[in-house]
Amino acid sequence: MNLNKRLLSVVIPAYNQPGYLHRALESVVAQHYRPIEIIVADDCSPRSLAPVVDAFAGAQSNDFTIRYLRQDQNRGVIDNFRSGIALAAGNYLVPLPHDNRFIDPGFFSEAVHLMTDQPDCHLAYGNAVFENSERQALAIPGSQRFNGGWARLDGREFIRLYRRGGMDFSQAMVLNHASALSIGAYDEPFVVNGTLSRRLGIAQDDCFSYIFLLSSLGSVALCEKCVCEIGVPPESYSRSNRSWERTKGKVKFVVFYNIFRADLGGRYAADVKRMAFKQALQYADHILDTRIARYYGWSPGILLMMGLSVVKRGWSDIRFLFKRTVNRIRPNTFKKTGRYRQQVTK
Repeated sequence: MNLNKRLLSVVIPAYNQPGYLHRALESVVAQHYRPIEIIVADDCSPRSLAPVVDAFAGAQSNDFTIRYLRQDQNRGVIDNFRSGIALAAGNYLVPLPHDNRFIDPGFFSEAVHLMTDQPDCHLAYGNAVFENSERQALAIPGSQRFNGGWARLDGREFIRLYRRGGMDFSQAMVLNHASALSIGAYDEPFVVNGTLSRRLGIAQDDCFSYIFLLSSLGSVALCEKCVCEIGVPPESYSRSNRSWERTKGKVKFVVFYNIFRADLGGRYAADVKRMAFKQALQYADHILDTRIARYYGWSPGILLMMGLSVVKRGWSDIRFLFKRTVNRIRPNTFKKTGRYRQQVTK
């Protein structure tokens, strides 16, 4: 596909919740940057979301368009998102879950300006705040210096901070779409799409794998400002999808382990692969499953991790039972574990 070098594509995968979609569209219309195309991919909501999109017909112009795609059946979060990606014609791309909205109208403009000025910058990453809360998505170290609200980090620096580095993760970003396409960032093995989901019996997801992959290519522009509000509706994917809740540990392992195994060629590929492996190890106790072993060809590395997961689970169970028994005899001897709290709240 020949991409428009100035165009920014916003892909909004959506399901139900027309009120949230309306806010998301309003926030993109309010962005200063042009040209923009919006692609709304409706994953066969019980009631069509077309009326919500049609309400913005008056905002369309030569440099601002909105397209609506409705699936004929529910395809799942990743396959629905990828159908929107397939239509995106911009050199820049913003993945926008429909329950989020942007709160800084200058974010797109600033991000594209920085990425244009620095050709090796393939990702602009912004802070966010959660709906009805002052809690910020990113825990940016106080030692990090910013100029005009932005800092430019090489991929090695960024990936050391991201997720396991303590900064956590956000959902506000602008990607170099051309770069992402060139390394297959939206495709298997870096995502669990519908086919892989059915094969492994796990949920669809990508765990924002393109953040890892684009970090391997060069630098990342990091914005300290809260540019996005992350919606927390009761029916959000992470709260209402039982398959995700049941299998998210396996999903995360597969995505990150596949990044580690991939033949990445970027400048910081070794650093990204190393961090992806550490991230995968965090979920290794979830992979005791013959389908996972078969997927990786019964490799010695996978079998070893499965063996370690058995030991880890066994030791965790022993510790948990011991602490709970002691607490019954002598209350509050041990602090309540996360596992115990989960049982109490169910």
